[in-house]
Amino acid sequence: MTINESNARLTYWAGVALGPAAWAANLQGVYAITHLACEKAKWGGIALSTLLVLGALAGAVISARAIRRRAGIEWNDTAGGGPRAFLAWLGVGTGVLFALVIADQLLAAVVISPCLR
Repeated sequence: MTINESNARLTYWAGVALGPAAWAANLQGVYAITHLACEKAKWGGIALSTLLVLGALAGAVISARAIRRRAGIEWNDTAGGGPRAFLAWLGVGTGVLFALVIADQLLAAVVISPCLR
């Protein structure tokens, strides 16, 4: 397996890995800066969540591009391209799902005051 094949196979995993990682970073980051948000403006949490929503969506887009780029190859692949296509579609769904979860948490952080402990 060459380096290009290895990198191409990693693109199938992008949405599966980046979505949950972005959500975990968002959850821990928002919890870490809650005490600062009560004392000062809460723009840090909003900016962090927005960047991580974009990160989760980037993973979904990378997985979708991997599907589109290799759309015809799976049918001719004797090694079984079906599992890679399934994994890429799973990555697209996972990336979008976790982007929605982060956006929901962002909405809750904007609506509810962080000083209510």
